[in-house]
Parts: sequence; structure tokens; C-alpha cells
Amino acid sequence: MKDEREKINEQVKIMEAEQEERIIGYFIEEAKDHLNTIEQGLIYMSNTIAAPEMIDEVFRAAHSVKGGAAMLGINSIHKIAHKLEDYLKIMQNCQ
Repeated sequence: MKDEREKINEQVKIMEAEQEERIIGYFIEEAKDHLNTIEQGLIYMSNTIAAPEMIDEVFRAAHSVKGGAAMLGINSIHKIAHKLEDYLKIMQNCQ
């Protein structure tokens, strides 16, 4: 009986690890798109500042990265995205 429980517990741990790996993979794929949006917004900052919808788009990208990182417990990325969000809020309010 104990062997059976140990096997089940081991299988559950393997399944949880696989699921966590899959979720992190989804986060990475989604974050790549968001980081590309952020990068383009920062590279072409003068255009971004002139277009409120671009600031909003970059803000949403930073917000999405922040939320995903928070859910996964990736504190360093969460903090960076949060700071970026703060700066973008200032830009939104200073138009």
C-alpha cells in the first residue's frame, strides 16, 4: 500500500513539474511578443511620445509581463516591469 502511494505521489510530482514547465514556456513565448512591443516603443521613443495609443500599447505590454511574472513568482522581472509601468504612467499623464 505504501509503495502504491509513493508511486502515485511521484507521478503527481512529475505531472506538476511538466505542467509548470509548460506554463513557463507559455509565459516566455508571450513575453517575447510583449518585450518586442516594449523594445519598439523605446527605440522609437519620440514617435511613441507623440502617439498616446503607442504609450498605451507599450504600457499594456509591460503590464502583461508584470502580471505573468507575478503569477509565476519571478520577482526580478515583476519589479522591472512594474517600474517600467510607473514611468509609462508618467508619460501618459504628461502629454
